[in-house]
Amino acid sequence: MQHIRNIETEQSKRDARWNAARTLDDCNAYMAIEAQRVGALGFEKMHDRNYTIRGPSFMRGYRSMVEGHYRYAREIMGVTDQDQLYA
Repeated sequence: MQHIRNIETEQSKRDARWNAARTLDDCNAYMAIEAQRVGALGFEKMHDRNYTIRGPSFMRGYRSMVEGHYRYAREIMGVTDQDQLYA
C-alpha cells in the first residue's frame, strides 16, 4: 500500500539507499550518512531534560558517543581536521 499512497518513512528511505548500494564506495557513503544522522540526533537530544538530570558522568559518555559517530563518518569520508578548519 505504500507505493499507492506515496508514504515514505525514514526507515523506507534508508532501506532504499541501502538496496541501491552496488559497490563498497556506496556502502561507505551509506554508513557515513547513517553515522552523521545518528550523531545529529544525539546532538539534538543532548540538552533534553531527561539526559541532563542524569549527571556529569552520563553526559561525558553521551557526548563522547555523539562525537564518535561524527568521527566515524569523517573517517569513512576521508575528511581531516585541516579540511574542516573553516567550520
